[in-house]
Amino acid sequence: MSNNTIFRIAGICGILSAVLMLAMTFAGDPNSGLSPLFTVPNVVLGIIFAAGLYLLYRSEQSGLSLAAIVFSVIGYLLFLVAGLTGARFPSPVLSVADILVYIVGMSLFSWLAYGTRKMPRILAIGGFLGALAGVVTYILVLGTGASIEQPTPVLSAFYVLYLILVVIWLAWTGISLLRVKPEAAEA
Repeated sequence: MSNNTIFRIAGICGILSAVLMLAMTFAGDPNSGLSPLFTVPNVVLGIIFAAGLYLLYRSEQSGLSLAAIVFSVIGYLLFLVAGLTGARFPSPVLSVADILVYIVGMSLFSWLAYGTRKMPRILAIGGFLGALAGVVTYILVLGTGASIEQPTPVLSAFYVLYLILVVIWLAWTGISLLRVKPEAAEA
């Protein structure tokens, strides 16, 4: 299988992961915990997506791309554990998984996109802003004692911004992977 085919599969997985995240947010019952029905496919899609990004960047930034995929895969596996046990926020396992995938992993992949210019720079900036909104969300949760279920208006605004930017980043990165030029695929 060529790298170009892998990038296309990873791109489709990124787009589907964004759609599934929206479905989990709006169709899931937040009081019932993570459903394996949503979690298992999202973990599989997320790992394939991260692997595609790793393959895209590894020739130019092998260490940083390896760190990005390791953090992302560990986070996705923690999401799997949380989903199979029915965990719900403010579960520490879910928080660590979220931080690893959508703050650390997304920041590292965004840094790679910004530095290598294999993806649009504005996409990388969107990833950084999404990760920053996530950091502020967690700081507000820890600092105010509020939770996602009982948020303050400021926490609610940053959480929604975080969610929107993550979904946009996943979908846009997926679309960008679908458009990777063959010369980048061969690198």
